[in-house]
Amino acid sequence: MSSTATGWALQGDLAQFFPSEVLQLLQLAQATGRLELERAGERAELFVERGRPVFARTSGGAVRAGQILVHHGAISREALERALAEQRAHPGQRLGSLLVASGSATPEQIQGAVHEALRRIVYGLLLWRDGAFRFAPGDQARDEDVKLDLDLDRLILEGLRHADETRAG
Repeated sequence: MSSTATGWALQGDLAQFFPSEVLQLLQLAQATGRLELERAGERAELFVERGRPVFARTSGGAVRAGQILVHHGAISREALERALAEQRAHPGQRLGSLLVASGSATPEQIQGAVHEALRRIVYGLLLWRDGAFRFAPGDQARDEDVKLDLDLDRLILEGLRHADETRAG
């Protein structure tokens, strides 16, 4: 995170305020903006609109939509590898668009996989117990075709259930 404090409406320590608590505050405030979370070796952004999480990204390890499509049997590993090679050759091209254009996946399959990948990022963020957060009001996700549209309470409950399954598994 940069040292500039201008433009930050809320910031704090994740040891004091868990991500779920920060998200509940943003929901109560019906806030729109970008929540940045940072801890050793990882940085994440979660965009909210009217208090609802709509998009997330992380620099840490996250399951990608392509991996989800392969796991669910929607596409073959070879189709994913071809699309990734095409994406490397043409930076800026979206993997989902390449998979649809090649006939490997449908737009609905892409949207479902992206939703699942975004939810998994949020689930992971809910478990953070150290690091820092800060919220920039007004910032919005740009150029993102697929957004989450989940109720925050349901998202938190699903995230906690997912964490329990991961620990038990």
